[in-house]
Amino acid sequence: MQITGSHCPVCSAAFTERDDVVFCPVCGTPHHRACYESVGRCANESRHADGYVWTPDAPAPEPPAAQNTQNADANAARTTFCPRCGAENPAQEPVCLQCGERLYHSDMQPPYAAPQQTVQIRPDEPLCGGTVDETAAFVRFSAQRYIPKFYKREKTGKKVSFNWAAFFFTPYWFFYRKVYLAGGIFLVLQLLLSLCTATPHFQGLFGALYDAQLQFLEGAISEAAYLAAAKSLYTAPEFLLFLIGSLALHLAAAFSADTLYYRRVTRELSAIHAQSDAPEAMRLMFLRRGGTSALFCAASMVILYVLEQVAGVAFFTLLS
Repeated sequence: MQITGSHCPVCSAAFTERDDVVFCPVCGTPHHRACYESVGRCANESRHADGYVWTPDAPAPEPPAAQNTQNADANAARTTFCPRCGAENPAQEPVCLQCGERLYHSDMQPPYAAPQQTVQIRPDEPLCGGTVDETAAFVRFSAQRYIPKFYKREKTGKKVSFNWAAFFFTPYWFFYRKVYLAGGIFLVLQLLLSLCTATPHFQGLFGALYDAQLQFLEGAISEAAYLAAAKSLYTAPEFLLFLIGSLALHLAAAFSADTLYYRRVTRELSAIHAQSDAPEAMRLMFLRRGGTSALFCAASMVILYVLEQVAGVAFFTLLS
C-alpha cells in the first residue's frame, strides 16, 4: 500500500519511505511505530464499530508544469487546417505535415508580430471582419507579411504602406491576389503609357538607333555618332513621358496595393460569415475564394502583350 505523503494520525507528520510504520489490523491505519506504542492502540479505534477503513490522503494539487501538460494534451485533441493545401493538422504543429507551410492557428505557435513591434497578435483576435486565424486561412500565401499590416491598420489607423511586389509587378500582382478591378485599371493605364512609344517620331528614332548600332559594329560610323543616335532616342519627349509615367504608375500601385487588398479580404470574409458559420463550409469557401491565382496573373501578361501590339500598330497607323 502506498502511504508516502499520508500523515500519521498521532503526530500528524508525513510518512516517508524510511519511516518504521505499523498498521492497525482492524482498519489498516498506518502509524509510526513509536507513536502507536506511545498511545497503545489505533488512533481511529473509536471508529472501528462504524466499519471505518483507512484510505490514503488525497494527493496534493498538481504543479503548474503538470497542468500545462494536461492543457497541451487538450490542445493536441484539436486540429487546424493548412492555409495552403487544406490538410488537417494537430493544433500544436508549427508547420503543415503535408506541405510544410507555417501554421498560424495554434496557441502553441508564437503569436503574429510585425517586424520590430512588441504588439502580440493572437489567432482569435478580430481582424478583417473575421479573426486572425480566418484571415490567415483566406490570404494563405505570405500571410505572415500581410496579417501584421492589416492588424496595424485596424489598431493604429495607419493606412499607408508600401508593397514591393506590387511595385515591381504592376499590374500583374493585382490579378495574382484576385483584386481584379484594380488590376484592370492598372492594365489599361499601362497600355495607354505604351502608346507613347508607338508614335512615328519615336519609332523613327528607334529605327535610327538600330541602324547606328549595326553600322557601329561594322565600323562604318564612329562611337560619337552611335551615342548621338542613342541620346536622341532616350531624350525624346515620348520616352521621357513613358519613363516618368511608368514610375508614377508603379508607385501608385505600390502605395495602394495593401489598402485595396485589405478591402477585398474584409469584404470577402464578411460575405463568407454572412453565408455560413459552419467551419467546414467556411474552410471550403476560404480555399475557393481566397489565396492567389497564378492563372489570372499569367493571363493578364498575355492580354497586355497582345493589346500593346494591336494598339501600337493601330496608333502608329493613325498618326502616320
